[in-house]
Amino acid sequence: MKASQLTDRFTPATRDLTMNSDELREQIAREAARLMLRGKVQDFAAARKRAARWLKRKRLTRDEMPSNQEIQVQIYAISGLMASELSTAEAIPDDEHPDAFAVFQMLLEPLARVQLDPHYHPEGDALYHSLQVFERGKAAQPYDEEFLLACLLHEVGRAINPRHPVLSAIDALGTLITDRTRFLIEQRPVAAHYLRTGECPNSLRKSPDFDDALLLARCDREGRVSGADVGTLEETFEYLEGLETAWDDEDVFEDD
Repeated sequence: MKASQLTDRFTPATRDLTMNSDELREQIAREAARLMLRGKVQDFAAARKRAARWLKRKRLTRDEMPSNQEIQVQIYAISGLMASELSTAEAIPDDEHPDAFAVFQMLLEPLARVQLDPHYHPEGDALYHSLQVFERGKAAQPYDEEFLLACLLHEVGRAINPRHPVLSAIDALGTLITDRTRFLIEQRPVAAHYLRTGECPNSLRKSPDFDDALLLARCDREGRVSGADVGTLEETFEYLEGLETAWDDEDVFEDD
């Protein structure tokens, strides 16, 4: 089954004129996500307008139009289903499998518009902070992809639901991250509390990833420097994509 056929499952069979505002927002967000995944449009605004025009002929209010973040969640939801179903199919070309990094990028880019509390984050926006944390994580554990993804992705929930950023991040990332990466993101606030107070639940203390959770919390605490040098998102993903090759390079394990 082709990816385009899978995404077509999310096309509404009829235009329900009786749906309420929340239902309409979800329908528009899902159709906009489908359009972007199929390459029909390249940006959220165009996808939102085209989806709204397809679903509803009348002029819509602002409350009836989904936000970029709502569309992003639907992009992941569709991509997650595609990943699950395509993995069970036979003879699927690689270019038909959803690109996890493309989903990560869509979740990360809005963080550039999320301004953090300047008292705790003099560096400014959440994307800049995330890139700083990644750079510090890379310096500490350059070949640990699961840990580095936790460094990079731990703030993505702030652009979805700032009241519950950790839960929103976990929901949005879903099966595109490993259990270990998920655990590190979930436990970062607890580890940060431990660094401040020395208090820690036994469940975290006994975890084999306890030290890495503390390291993530330290990178998060230290990645708050105004004017710090960081790579671009494109450079960050190039580094991550190169890790598989790096593992095959015996020289990376030799002492200097």
